[in-house]
Amino acid sequence: MFFGFFVFIGFSQYNHTPPNGVSQSFQKEYPQSHPSYWSQSSVGWSVSFEDNDHNNGQVTAYYDESGRHVDTHIPYDRHDVPPTVRDHMSNSYGHSNNYEYTRIDHNGENNVYMTHYKHKKHYKTVYMDNDGHERDYNDHH
Repeated sequence: MFFGFFVFIGFSQYNHTPPNGVSQSFQKEYPQSHPSYWSQSSVGWSVSFEDNDHNNGQVTAYYDESGRHVDTHIPYDRHDVPPTVRDHMSNSYGHSNNYEYTRIDHNGENNVYMTHYKHKKHYKTVYMDNDGHERDYNDHH
């Protein structure tokens, strides 16, 4: 029984250690930052950490299985979001202080702002560019 427990713990810990290609990609992109927690999903790896390289605070970066950096999610306060994004949400979905904003940095593309909000009893998500125009974003996380 003890052996089974230690095998379980060993595999559990292993699942939170990314492959070398993923961790090397992270260190290349964020050399001054240190991962606080790795997590694996069906589409790749995510890591939460304090972004000391870009001064973004607490963020989550996503990598595919081969180590390619997919995107980084940066939580934003309402006052840090561009006015065009806030105005679009207010004009299209009603005035609310309950919007949750996240800036998504996607390599080689312009930033996208993801907004979560509650509509009746369901949560909805809207993606917008810097100009407050809604757009599609394939967020697999």
